[in-house]
Amino acid sequence: MYGSKHDGSPPHKVSSIQQCIRDTFQQQVFGYGGCVEWPPRSPDLNPLDFFLWGYIKQRVYATPPPTLQELRNRSTDTCASVSPAMLYNVQREVQSRVQMCIVAEGHHFEHDR
Repeated sequence: MYGSKHDGSPPHKVSSIQQCIRDTFQQQVFGYGGCVEWPPRSPDLNPLDFFLWGYIKQRVYATPPPTLQELRNRSTDTCASVSPAMLYNVQREVQSRVQMCIVAEGHHFEHDR
């Protein structure tokens, strides 16, 4: 469902929806053309993108899961295998990447680690 535009735009981009959101939330809108623009999406600043999905996919699909239940089991087991030490390392990495973003004043930056 793409709202009333039928051009591939998500529903929250339809002007009537945007007006309803502005009316409901006043100055607390955080989004496209709202009071505060969304920051650019950066996989370098998203630990799910730069760590978790790759780790889970690598472990879950080391061999093709033969059944849907096995896929579920592997996914659950893999998530449970993320240790506190791994999460600590992710936290340190996020802090490093955020610092690079600050130095770049929010503009594009290269991450070579």
